[in-house]
Amino acid sequence: MSELPLYNRYGKAVYRLCQTVLYDYHGQPRGFVVGQAIYDLRGQHRGFWRRQVVWDRMCRVVGYAHDAQLADLALPPVEIPPLPYANQPAPQVPAGVVEKDCPTCVPAWSMMRLENLLPT
Repeated sequence: MSELPLYNRYGKAVYRLCQTVLYDYHGQPRGFVVGQAIYDLRGQHRGFWRRQVVWDRMCRVVGYAHDAQLADLALPPVEIPPLPYANQPAPQVPAGVVEKDCPTCVPAWSMMRLENLLPT
């Protein structure tokens, strides 16, 4: 299974996107990507995934993938991700989650940390 590390504003790998499930590096599922929307395990909308960038609900950048590029916002170099633990089975997507389009966003860092986007 291919996975995509997601980095915080300092270039540290925090989550991994495995198909449509977001995992932490302990192998715990933390959320889902449904279309462009990011949901936590309880089905709460937490942000957006668009153009290799994680946006919070206020359209501010909280994380990014290695190949992301944003005009007018410098993304730091990434650290080598830690070795992940084996993933736990992916949970069911909560009922009621729907695709949401990411609004037009101006690239600026959020006050929120990527580590806090998806609570345990």
